[in-house]
Formats: sequence, C-alpha cells, structure tokens
Amino acid sequence: MKRKKRKINLKSRKNLKYILSGLVITLFSLFPLLKNLDNLNWKNVFNNFEIPNQATSDDKDFNMSVHFMNVGKADCAYINCNNHSILIDAADKEPMGTVTEYLKKQGVSKLDLAVISHPHRDHIGQMSEVIQEFKIDKFIEPSIPEKFLPTTTTYEKMLKEISKKNISSKLVKGGESFNLGDMHIDIFGPLSPNENLNNNSIVMKITYKDVSFLFMGDAEKTEETEILSSGFNVKANVLKVGHHGSHTSSSQSFLEKVQPEYSIISVGPDKNNLPKEEVVKRISKVCKNIYRTDLNGNIVVSTNGKDIKVITEK
Repeated sequence: MKRKKRKINLKSRKNLKYILSGLVITLFSLFPLLKNLDNLNWKNVFNNFEIPNQATSDDKDFNMSVHFMNVGKADCAYINCNNHSILIDAADKEPMGTVTEYLKKQGVSKLDLAVISHPHRDHIGQMSEVIQEFKIDKFIEPSIPEKFLPTTTTYEKMLKEISKKNISSKLVKGGESFNLGDMHIDIFGPLSPNENLNNNSIVMKITYKDVSFLFMGDAEKTEETEILSSGFNVKANVLKVGHHGSHTSSSQSFLEKVQPEYSIISVGPDKNNLPKEEVVKRISKVCKNIYRTDLNGNIVVSTNGKDIKVITEK
C-alpha cells in the first residue's frame, strides 16, 4: 500500500510541474504583446464597437451628444439631444458610405434637421446619400445669391434629392433663431453675400441648458469680423474650428470672444498640411483642450447641460 501511495504522489508532482511549465511559457509568449501595448492598432478595435449616444451607460443624464466624425479634411457632425437629431454637413464624396454607416451604427432612422454650412464638396459630398437613406424633417442651407452658387454635379444631385423627397427646405442668414426640442439654435452667418463661398458659411450656435456649441463651417476672417461687428454673443463652451484650421480663419480677436473650453478641428492629410501651426498657437492662447480628428479619430462630446465629457476614438 505504501508503494502505491508513493507512486500517486510522484505522478501528482509531475503533473504540477507540467502545469507550472505551461504557465511560464504562456507568460513569456504574452510578454511582447504587453510590452508593445501602446503600439496596438486601436482604430481597428474601436471600429468594432459603437460609440454610445451618451457618454457612457452610467451617464444617463448626459442627454446631449455631439459626434465629430473622422472624415479627413472635410466636415460632418451628428447631434442627438433627447431624441432630437441634427446633421451638420456630410463629408466629402469618398470614402462613400462613411456618413450613412456611422449614423446607422448610432441607431438613426430619422433626422429632425439637416444642415449644409456651404456648398463645397468637402461639406456636401455624401448629403445626397443621407437624404436617400433617412427621413429628414427640415433642411437648411445658407442664403447665397444665385450668381455665386456652384453648378457642380454633387450640389445639383443634392438639390434633386431634396425635391424628390419633398423635404421642407429653407435658406437662412445671420440673425435668425429657432428651437428644436430642448436645443436653442442661433444663426450668426452668413450676413452679407460674398463671392468666396467660405464667407457665406452658416455659422450656428446650439445651446442646451448652460452648454453651447459653435459651428463655424469654413467661415474666414471676413465673416468672423462681420459677426463680431453685429454684436452676436459668440461665447461657447465647444468650438468647431473654422475651415479645418486654415490660416484664413480663427482670428485671435474672434477666438478671444468665443473663449472655448474645448476646440475641435476636423482635418486629415492633404497638400495644405492643416491645421496650420499658427492657428493651433492662436487657439492655444484661449483654449487648453484641443482635439483633432486626424489624431483623435471620431470625437464625441457629451453634456447634461452643465458638465462636459469627451470620448475619443484614439
């Protein structure tokens, strides 16, 4: 009996030895992955899950979220506030399907309001597709003299889709305001006709309780000066920086009036190397929190009307 008991103990020790050896080998094999954790392609990881409309599942009182989509050197922002939704601009034409795919991941089936800041391709590129895919209650675009309007295929197709679906459409200019659910919307521009379409941009401020977002389109210094001269209250918590961080926009005098806590630059690789360093320096003088879609990916700013939280893709 003693011999048999001894044999079992030896076998148990042998099994334990194999188990410990396996654990050591596993740890060593994981070491390179852990060591290079910072180099993982988090974009691929991020793309496999959906950004919540609110900050997190625990932040149920953060009823407003603004999604600044990573669409390269173009603009596209989706806003949801207590089940009222807005889309401002719709990226460039490529890559096709980017905007509709993102909206569908957010569970969007209807837009209460669609906006084009101005009719340049990098702002209206996928709007026709959006109109085809989603029900849209109201559509607004800047009031621009016909002689300055583009005759591009992209713009003409968008107008045809609006007409085909019989969407209520309106031309707006600075000085108008309206409410959408719990959001108050002020239109600051355009104020006067300009042959430079950038200076015919819709500049709009969206306010939810004590928090406001200022969307600049591609407004340049000319339109910024007109807006300041008109006495509009441009102060805002979050600034969507004008014209992708180009040196033609974001004058120091304008930024000092806005005094943003957070600034978002929608930008991607291109020959102009945006945003310009001088513009980033100007923004840095008045704002500590600067986010860029080329560096941070999709950016979601959520608020309960008092506090603000930011979620970034990377």
